[in-house]
Amino acid sequence: MSNLAKHVIKIPFNVFTKIEKNSIFIKGPLGKQTLNLLLKIFLNENKEIVVTDEILQIFINDKTLTSRVVQGSTYALIKQIFLGITVGFRKQLTIVGVGYRASINNKILLLKLGYSHPVFIKIPPHLTVKCVKPTVISIFGNNKQEVNQMAALIKSYKMPEPYKGKGILYQDEKILRKEGKRS
Repeated sequence: MSNLAKHVIKIPFNVFTKIEKNSIFIKGPLGKQTLNLLLKIFLNENKEIVVTDEILQIFINDKTLTSRVVQGSTYALIKQIFLGITVGFRKQLTIVGVGYRASINNKILLLKLGYSHPVFIKIPPHLTVKCVKPTVISIFGNNKQEVNQMAALIKSYKMPEPYKGKGILYQDEKILRKEGKRS
């Protein structure tokens, strides 16, 4: 059994939770999310969620699925949804380079990254993207995967290079700098 799944998940006081056959619906102050489940979960007498290692009837025919593999992941995903619904997730990117900057206009992120053309990225409606400074982009949302996916998409347009350190970096990322040519 997974060490994580031995624990119970406490439901925050301002969150509504509904468990159906193969899904859990969670609604809180920052939005709502649904998670399809492979394992059975239930509420105990203290109104806490318990993840069992019992596979749902729909998936029993699949021979490759083992309950122990999925149990810890299910626990972590449910816990992550509760965190996203109550607090949210934030990712900050820093743009390093002379003349590199970002701005937002009509739900479209405009990046000037030294190319001959500006880069336009459409912002999804469920994410909040702000330009704190012309060189700092902040992404906020209630789904960790979507926030990280948007940050990775933005970063992919100008990966940091190791010689001068120019490009788009995560806020806490350090670039290992290489030494240039010696003469």
